[in-house]
Amino acid sequence: MALAQANQNSLHQATYLGLVFSTTECGVAARSDQGFDAYASVPMEAKATWHGWPAHYLEHVPRMIAAVLSKLRDQGWSFSRPGFLSQAWRQHDLAIVDSDDNPLIPAPSWECNAATEETQLLASKVPALERATGRIEPRFIAAKLPWALRMEPGLRNRIARVMTSGDWVSGKLTGHWRLSSSDALCNGMLDQRTRALATKELRAANRALGGRLNPRWFPDVIGSREAVGTVRVRKDSGWDSVTRDLKGWKVVAGLGDNQSTAAGCGTADHGTIVISLGTSGTINRPCARDAELRGRALSFEFWDDRLLLLMLPACGAWYSQFRNEFEPNRPLRAWNDLASQADLARVRRIRPPSAAGELRDLAVLAQLPPQQQVASVLCSIALEILDRTRLMLKEVVRPARPIDRFVLTGGLARAPLLRQVICEGLKLLVPGCQVLQNDHQGALAFNTDALGAIYNSVMAHTRRELADIVAGDARHRRCEEPRSRRHPGLGAFLVHHGFQ
Repeated sequence: MALAQANQNSLHQATYLGLVFSTTECGVAARSDQGFDAYASVPMEAKATWHGWPAHYLEHVPRMIAAVLSKLRDQGWSFSRPGFLSQAWRQHDLAIVDSDDNPLIPAPSWECNAATEETQLLASKVPALERATGRIEPRFIAAKLPWALRMEPGLRNRIARVMTSGDWVSGKLTGHWRLSSSDALCNGMLDQRTRALATKELRAANRALGGRLNPRWFPDVIGSREAVGTVRVRKDSGWDSVTRDLKGWKVVAGLGDNQSTAAGCGTADHGTIVISLGTSGTINRPCARDAELRGRALSFEFWDDRLLLLMLPACGAWYSQFRNEFEPNRPLRAWNDLASQADLARVRRIRPPSAAGELRDLAVLAQLPPQQQVASVLCSIALEILDRTRLMLKEVVRPARPIDRFVLTGGLARAPLLRQVICEGLKLLVPGCQVLQNDHQGALAFNTDALGAIYNSVMAHTRRELADIVAGDARHRRCEEPRSRRHPGLGAFLVHHGFQ
C-alpha cells in the first residue's frame, strides 16, 4: 500500500482509523483506500492524581476524540462511509465502572506503581497466578485493582465491570463489553498460553485478597483483530457527537501501546528485534506463543505470537532532562555537533535517572567540558540499551530463530553519536546482522502506535497477516554511517565496555 500525504484541499474518505491514547495526547490516524494517510491530535486532558498516583478522568475522552475528528475534517477527510477502527492505548490503564458504565474513579495509569503490597502478596500466597499469567508488577491491573479497593473499600459494592481503559472506550462506542487480549495479557489476568481468563488462579487470588480481585468483574475476552461491535449512536455522557460521526464503523479490539508501536515500527517476524528510542527505550522481540523463556522480559500479545519487552524507563526523557539541566536553549543540532567533537576515551558512564525520575551523577557531569557531557549521556543511554539487547538475545530458550535484523526507531535515533554506538554495538553482539533505521514517510512517520492501530484495522477487514501488510508498507534504510563519518575511537570504546 503506497503512502502519500493527504492533499488538504481534496476530500479523502477514511477506510481505517487508528485512535491513540498516550500519556501526552489523544490522536487519530486516518487511511484511505488509495493509501493516503493523515494524523491529528490534541493534548491529553483530565490528568488527575488519585491517592497520590497518576490517573486520568475518562469522561473527557469523547470530547477529545470529537476535537481530533474535527481537525481531520479540516484537512479534507470524511468518515461518512463506515470502515474499521482500532485503538492504541497506554498500557495498564484501569477502568472500574458502575452499572451505568461510568467510571467510579479516575483511571490509574501505567505510572501508578503503588500496589507493591498486593504484588508481594500475590507472589507469596498465589504463585499459581504468576505461573499462568507471567510476572506481575505493581502497575498491572491484577495488583492495581485490589490496591484501589484497599484505598477505598466502599467501591467493591458498586462495581459492575473492570477492564482496561481501551475496552471502556470500545464499550461506550458499541454497547458491547469485551476484554481485549492485547492489554489484558500483560496485566496478570490471562493465561499466557491459552489467552483465556485465568479464572481458577484469579479465584484463588480473590480469596487471598479478601474479595478484591473477583474474576466475575472482567468481561469476556476478545482477541486482537476481532470486532467488538458496530458504533451506535448514544445520547449519554457526551458520546452523542462522536457516535454520530462514526455511526456504523466496526470497532476492532484495541491494542496495548507496546503491541501497536512494535507493529508500526515494522516488527513482523521472529528474526527481528525492534529498538525504540523514544521517551522511554524499549527492546521488542516477537517469538512463538509456546516458546520457553528465561523470564527476564515482560511478555505481551502480538496477535498469534508473543512480544517480549525489556525497557529503559528514561531514554529520550533522560536526554531531555540533561539538556534542560545544563543548557536548555542550545539547539539539538548544536548538541550533536558537540558530541561529534568528544573524546570517547574520556567519556564517563552515567547512571540512569532514579525511579522518581531524578537525574544522578550531576556532580560528575559538571566537571566535564560540554562535548564530554553530552557524549557521556548519549553513550550511557546507548550502553544501557545494548545491555538490555544482550539480555533479550538470550531470552528465548527454544524454539529460537536466530536474530539477524535490528530496526532502530524513535526520536533519539536521530542523534548521530547514540545511533553509531548502538549500531556498532549490535554488530559486535550479532556479527553479520543487518541494522536498519525506521524511514517511514508521510503523516505517520513518527506515529508508530497509530500506524500499528491502522494495521490492526486492516487485518480485521482484510484478514491479511501482519507480515504481508508490513512488507508492503514499512520503509527502512541502512543505519551504518560512512567510514569517513564514523566517530573516532568508537571500536575501542565498545571493547572497553565489554562488547567484542
